[in-house]
Amino acid sequence: MVFPSLRRIVPDGSWRARRSLSSLTVTREGSWPTAVRCVAATAGSPAASVALLVSAPGHSDGLGTLRAMPSSPVLSLRPSLLSALVAVCLAVSFVVATGGAATATEDGAGEAVTSVEILPLRGGFIDPPVVAQIRDVIDLAERDGSDLVVLQYTSGGGVSADLDDLLRTMEASPVPIAALIGPLGTGAEAVGAAGLLWLAADVRAVSADASVGPLDPADLTDIGGDYPIATRTQAFLTAAGAELAIADRLLTEAVPAEDLVEAGVVTLTAQGLEPLLVELDGVTVGDTQLMIRPAEVEVRFHSLGLVRRLLHAATTAPFIYLLLVVGLGMLLFEVFQPGFGVAGLAGIITAAIGIFGLTVLPVTWWAVALVVLGLLLYALDTAIAGFGPVTLVATAAFVVGSANFYAAPALDLPWWLIGATTVTALVFFVFIMTSLLRAQAGPEGVTVDDLVGRPGIVRSVLNPEGHVYIDGALWRARWTGDTKRAKVGTPVRVHGVDGAVVLVEPFDPSASAPPAPQTNGAVGVGSEADPSSAEPRH
Repeated sequence: MVFPSLRRIVPDGSWRARRSLSSLTVTREGSWPTAVRCVAATAGSPAASVALLVSAPGHSDGLGTLRAMPSSPVLSLRPSLLSALVAVCLAVSFVVATGGAATATEDGAGEAVTSVEILPLRGGFIDPPVVAQIRDVIDLAERDGSDLVVLQYTSGGGVSADLDDLLRTMEASPVPIAALIGPLGTGAEAVGAAGLLWLAADVRAVSADASVGPLDPADLTDIGGDYPIATRTQAFLTAAGAELAIADRLLTEAVPAEDLVEAGVVTLTAQGLEPLLVELDGVTVGDTQLMIRPAEVEVRFHSLGLVRRLLHAATTAPFIYLLLVVGLGMLLFEVFQPGFGVAGLAGIITAAIGIFGLTVLPVTWWAVALVVLGLLLYALDTAIAGFGPVTLVATAAFVVGSANFYAAPALDLPWWLIGATTVTALVFFVFIMTSLLRAQAGPEGVTVDDLVGRPGIVRSVLNPEGHVYIDGALWRARWTGDTKRAKVGTPVRVHGVDGAVVLVEPFDPSASAPPAPQTNGAVGVGSEADPSSAEPRH
């Protein structure tokens, strides 16, 4: 690689590397307006070479050029040779820049670099985390003086988003905004709020297999239809100079890309981000003409942060449903276990994320209550170790609640997911948990009171509660020793009971073992013979 060698001789902090579509440009951010450009030929080809060009302001083609150097083992083994050549290049560029100062003054500033901010979104809804990220990117572009903001996404609509506030931010932005529904091959769509944002963009781009609409409802939480989506759609179509007849179709159906092009809604078609940047060169937005040349474009990609990514995932309908069910299931599992372990902590976190999702997505609360009731009845069935009417009622409540979980038809859970979740909950509570509790109950006819004084072995860490193995059975136990906890394998002895839990303390098996029996048959010193064993004399 050549670029690492270049970085060795370029001081950090005084230079900036720009990766473009065909070159890496290193520009000094100081008063010295000279650039050194490294252009690499096709990697892996026999004629691969590296050219160093020195350019001064007003001379984009380069005033001084070093002949291309073929890539060879000598070059790869002697990075110092390349460093020396680049050092010479920098020295020459300094002389050229000094001598060409007058030319730079006459011809104006040097070759402009186009800065583009790109935010690709991979599916999901236009929700509060996504809206916040879009607003942050627009603010950053305005603050840094960027030339363009590109939003690439496919989305099934908006949920709980302040749509009008985002539209006002886009309208007030001095930086042009392009929205691409794509890329090609994904069947990208822009439904509801996503389609309205696309209409509001300065540049509206689509891939060949994309579609826009239906736009109504703009927000899935707008069950009453209070948002003026029709008025907003008409206004954006008028501003774009498109045919207003397409408005009704956009509100009620998914309009394919070719129909949008015919109606004059689409600014340009592009199958991905790189083709979009190429097509945008020379496009006029308002009073600004975009100049995007492949050799001089600076691109910065943005993405949702970790917290926003988690919150964004929490607006996926099936994901929220599963988080709630799994979280409550783990908490109910902890009810039947001694102490509070990892499963309980994971259950709290999982259920909390699920509850957050319930506040974002439109849910039917009576259906949510039925799902929770079904899980509670499954737990009751586990406690009584039965399989009968309680099991049937629990299953019916769980299925009915799952089928009506969301208030918006677009969010309805698929039946295969409802069936798989119901069967999993039934098997876990009725069969697995019941068998586990029976194993923990110990042998038939043995109570915890019978275990006082019996030794055992710790099977799960007592902190202070866990399980111990006594006489071939697993029992719930609480540690009462001087240390904070007892590790697995620690010998213990039962010294008391507390309900269904045995109280254990440290136990040393060797200290309480009986003395070894005599094996040599000799009579000990000072011992007396048994008189009954002597034969009578005659």
